[in-house]
Amino acid sequence: MITLMYHGITSKDLKSPPDREAGAELYDVSVENFLVQMRWLKSSHQKVILTFDDGEMNNYKLVFPIIKELGFNAYFFIIVKRIGQEGYMGWEELKSLAQAGMTIGSHGLSHEILTNLKDSQIMEELRASKNCLEINLGIPITTFSVPRGFCNDKIIQMARTLGYTHIFISEKPEGLQSACLPRVAVKANWSLKRFQQALKNDVPMGEVISDAFKNTAKIILREPGYNFLRRTLIYMIK
Repeated sequence: MITLMYHGITSKDLKSPPDREAGAELYDVSVENFLVQMRWLKSSHQKVILTFDDGEMNNYKLVFPIIKELGFNAYFFIIVKRIGQEGYMGWEELKSLAQAGMTIGSHGLSHEILTNLKDSQIMEELRASKNCLEINLGIPITTFSVPRGFCNDKIIQMARTLGYTHIFISEKPEGLQSACLPRVAVKANWSLKRFQQALKNDVPMGEVISDAFKNTAKIILREPGYNFLRRTLIYMIK
C-alpha cells in the first residue's frame, strides 16, 4: 500500500507559519487540489496511508474537515517545540484530532536533522518529544516521522528502543537495513494525473533524475547545501 506524505495544505485565507525550513513551498498543496485528490481516492476506492508532517494549523482547519467528511483516517506528525506557535496546532487541536481517531506521532522535538547530532542529542529529540505528547494528550505515542529524511540504521534502532513501533521516512536511503515505512511526497505542482501516476509508482523520467540528484545532494552537501538546492528549485518552478 502506498503511503502519501503531505506537509502544508494552503489557501488564500490562511497564512503558513513564518519559520518554515527552506523549500517548504515545494510541498504546499492547495486546498482545492487536496480536495480533488481526496475525492478521487474515495471514488476510486484506492487504499492509501495518509500522513502529514510538521503539525501546521492548516492541517486542522483545512485537512481535518475534508478527511473526516470522506471517512479517512491519517497520521499527523508533530514538531513538539512548535506546538501552539504561530501557524501551528496547539494542544486543543491535537486532542481533537486524537479523539476523532487520528494518529498523533512525533516529528522530533525541534525538527533537527538527526544525522547531524550526537547520540545523546538524538535520544533527547526522540524521547522528549514522545514524553511530551504522551503526557499532554494522554495517549501512547508509537509512531515517528524522521525529520527531513536524513536517517540511518542507528537512528531507527534508537527510536525502537524508546517504543516507536512504526517509523516513517521519505525516500529510503541507500544501504538502510532497518525496517521502516517510505513515503511518496505529494508536491505542490502535481496535477491529478501526476497524483494518479504516483499511486502506481509511475514516476516520470525527469523526476527520477531530479530525485536522484536531490538524494545525492543530501549525502554530499548536507544541510546547508541541500537547503540552497531547495531554494533554487523553488525559484525555477515559479
